Amino acid sequence: MNKRRFNKIIILIALVFLLFTPSLAFARPEYAVKESRNCPFCHTRDGPPQLNEIGVYYVTHNHSAEGYVPAPKATPTPEPIKEIEIGVHMTTWDVGMRAFSILLLMLLVVYLIRL
Repeated sequence: MNKRRFNKIIILIALVFLLFTPSLAFARPEYAVKESRNCPFCHTRDGPPQLNEIGVYYVTHNHSAEGYVPAPKATPTPEPIKEIEIGVHMTTWDVGMRAFSILLLMLLVVYLIRL
């Protein structure tokens, strides 16, 4: 293979690689100036490529935050203050032993039938 053809192949591979490589998205300072907000208003703490909820809204609504309503924050369920007694006074040991003894009894019956 001659050197000229090899160079053309390398250039072709480089062009194909550049065409299919995704372009990098950078935060644009002009949006921060336009909206009079800092970058963390639209971006997560991980950095400019990652958008938070309002950032996604801003991009999908023609670079405008007009009409944005934040999602309601979920309030945590309060923990019960005192323990409520239901009325069943069985421990797991009692229940487990009963189930185990019934299982052993069933196995014994099956064993005796097979003899």
